[in-house]
Amino acid sequence: MSMLLTDDSPVCASAPVRPPRPPIEMRQADPAGRLPRPPDGRWLAVLPPARQVLAVGEEAALLAPWHRQQHAQARWQAMPLPVGGEALAPALPPAGSIDLLLLSPGFFALTDADRWLARLGECCAPAARLSLALDNGCTLERMARLLEAGTAAAGDPQHDPARAHAPATVYKLLLDAGWLPHLAAHEPVETADPAFAQGVRQLAGLLGLGEGCVDEVHRMRRLHVLARRDDDGRAAAALPPRTSAPFAVVVPTTDEAQLRANVLASPGLREVNARIAVCRGATSPGDAIAQAEAACEADWLLLCHQDVYFPPGFGQRLSAELEAIPAHERPRTLLGFIGVGVDAQGQRLMRAGQVIDRLIHMDHPGSGVALSFDEVAIVVSRDSIHRIAPEMGWHLWATDLCLTAISQHRVMPRLLSLPLFHNSRTGWGLPEAFVDSAERLIARHPAFAPIHTLCATLTPEFVASRRALRR
Repeated sequence: MSMLLTDDSPVCASAPVRPPRPPIEMRQADPAGRLPRPPDGRWLAVLPPARQVLAVGEEAALLAPWHRQQHAQARWQAMPLPVGGEALAPALPPAGSIDLLLLSPGFFALTDADRWLARLGECCAPAARLSLALDNGCTLERMARLLEAGTAAAGDPQHDPARAHAPATVYKLLLDAGWLPHLAAHEPVETADPAFAQGVRQLAGLLGLGEGCVDEVHRMRRLHVLARRDDDGRAAAALPPRTSAPFAVVVPTTDEAQLRANVLASPGLREVNARIAVCRGATSPGDAIAQAEAACEADWLLLCHQDVYFPPGFGQRLSAELEAIPAHERPRTLLGFIGVGVDAQGQRLMRAGQVIDRLIHMDHPGSGVALSFDEVAIVVSRDSIHRIAPEMGWHLWATDLCLTAISQHRVMPRLLSLPLFHNSRTGWGLPEAFVDSAERLIARHPAFAPIHTLCATLTPEFVASRRALRR
């Protein structure tokens, strides 16, 4: 099951209706030089209050007068984008002095952006925020420009390839530097040829990708990303590397490139020297675990999607959680990372756990009583009493595990709150297979109806309505 962006997710604005242009329009060549650039109003709107602001790059610095109108206490310091070697590097503020760091769109065009991100992070105080304007490198507009062999005007910031980057790439750089990013706002692509968009959908289908990106990510011209410091993750990542992890990773795999770009590239697994069991041709998640058990020597198994990226500190924090569980409790333990739980008073349902799902950071406390896990990742012991039902297929099997644990084993599943990045290339819609699994889940657990998940509240009426849409 792939998580859906929920009601707090950005929704692309529909293209405005524009009057037709007259058949003849008299114009002149654009004036030489660059016109003064107004501040980005969307960026300004999502900036939080701050006392000490560091603006890196020209466009970030333009926001200072307007931000001070709302937050008079803010003291701004501007520095140019770093160029060249250390001799040309700008002077940095004192360590721990900055509580809001702004990065202009050109920052990630630096060849050593990761190194500069680390250095700038040293200037930031605990609980600091980072705000970034990111020109999207994979919009429908840019795809069209590539096919047209580069018809954009020289210096056009909307189509300058040096400024544009894939959002997932930048998210990983931020995570590696100890920041937890979230899409706070975006500037939509105002126009897109419907025929071209449909062609991109068809090409995406040939690559096995979902259609959702064409209607979501590819229609965001500029993303405004707001990130908070992950101080717990930074502290965990600073611990000495482990020679071995108490857990092994099990990954059902259908796409080697996606596996290499995410799970295998994860610093949060490298820091604890976690072994990774790559399972090809698995018929179900349970089949993947069964195949991997013989090859894994660790006490615990972390089963995850191939599109999950584990940031620095994740492995150390998960290892500490697992080592704190007494040996006699291991077979009954069932852990997830994002889902639906019950609050501490046992009075209401709530989202629990943490994940950065594509562009959105779902950030909630953990829960000691979980009713549903998303299948992005779960943890069980090698000798677990919890067995994945093969008839559930590839959707809702983790929620089935939770409800079975409660009803049959009298075990309360738990949701941890450790950040991970679900770097999915599909989604924004529920496939027919999800509806099939929902119908089976309802039949298996009638006492829990309605069944609450991140993707939907499951009832017979939900199943019937989805079936009707498919007709």
